[in-house]
Amino acid sequence: MPLSIVDGPTIQLNESLSDGVDCSAGTIVRITVPQEFTPSNLTFQVSSDGNLYNDLFDSRGGEITVAAKPNTGIIVSEAWTKSINFIKFRSGSRDHPVKQTRDNCKFAIAVETEGSAPATASASRQQPQRDTGHKDREAGR
Repeated sequence: MPLSIVDGPTIQLNESLSDGVDCSAGTIVRITVPQEFTPSNLTFQVSSDGNLYNDLFDSRGGEITVAAKPNTGIIVSEAWTKSINFIKFRSGSRDHPVKQTRDNCKFAIAVETEGSAPATASASRQQPQRDTGHKDREAGR
């Protein structure tokens, strides 16, 4: 499946919560953490419409948390990634946010999208044509 890269979200200096970004084109599969990130866990707020955001918890009451380090890529394959239209990142948790100490802490999100494969890829996957004329000649037909 093709990937689309979402530029952002960004957590500003002395803030712990980012702006919101639209991830509705597909499923989040990777988060790129910038080198400016002040080390902490990441938690999230989500929205259906990009206006009203709620903290993201699982069905057992646990806050969805991802361990994050500066200048890394994080593979995410959990079920919650399929339920996101709009998302904000929080450094730290809802109860213990961590303010960012550097300006312009901009993340990137890789979103796996539905779509057709490029023409060169789909052509290479086609089954080869069978030569039935050769078998007919061998059988004397």
